[in-house]
Amino acid sequence: MLASLLAFLIAFAALLALERMAHRKLQEIALLLTGHVDAAIYLYSIPLLPGVALHELSHAVMARLLGVPVRNMTLFPQRQRGGAVRLGSVEVLRSDNVRSALIGAAPLFAGLLALGLIGLLVFDGSAVAGALVAGDPGAIASSILATLQTPDSLLWFYIVFAIANSMMPSASDTQSWPPVIGCLSLLAAAIALFAVDLARALAPAVEMTLRWLAAALAITAFIDLVVVALLWCIALVVARATGRRVEY
Repeated sequence: MLASLLAFLIAFAALLALERMAHRKLQEIALLLTGHVDAAIYLYSIPLLPGVALHELSHAVMARLLGVPVRNMTLFPQRQRGGAVRLGSVEVLRSDNVRSALIGAAPLFAGLLALGLIGLLVFDGSAVAGALVAGDPGAIASSILATLQTPDSLLWFYIVFAIANSMMPSASDTQSWPPVIGCLSLLAAAIALFAVDLARALAPAVEMTLRWLAAALAITAFIDLVVVALLWCIALVVARATGRRVEY
């Protein structure tokens, strides 16, 4: 299980880093093309629209399932104070910490589920999962590169890119997480220490889940890496063609 957990954490960390790069390059290209901040915000949001829709819809569905009223949902981007951009929003009434944490985490759960299913049903996730657990760099590289031969690979690459770069919770989504995470950690520790038989029974399912998620995130990180490299090239071309420059 340790190998599967380590592979999952590494793939997730790589995806987090690449997500920031992808958003930055998308924003840069939009600004270079339009030369206008408000127009750039709308242009920047268009490629991520499928993922934003899944993000906000997952908030709304989770809130409804937990009996928390939902008022308004929008997929239109909005500029926030300090220059931050919110690509979409759902107005959910305040609730207790547990329900608020679950509603805030819903986009991450939905995104991981979607990426896991795509990795399982579309790409050869089993080969990637086996290579990751074995720790064979050559096998990992060859199994991930094999995703390029998937039918309609460009379409699936786009769907994965849009979901992966829209599923991370925002700062407001994570406000209720600390106490809930603390309670869950104590519960997991109690099961491991005092319910050994239950822990052993759960271990195979947990390991299989971690292995599939690690494979899905590794494929996603590879796709993000390819797209970020492409976006970097596009930004250079657009900057030269327009004579504009974006400073951070």
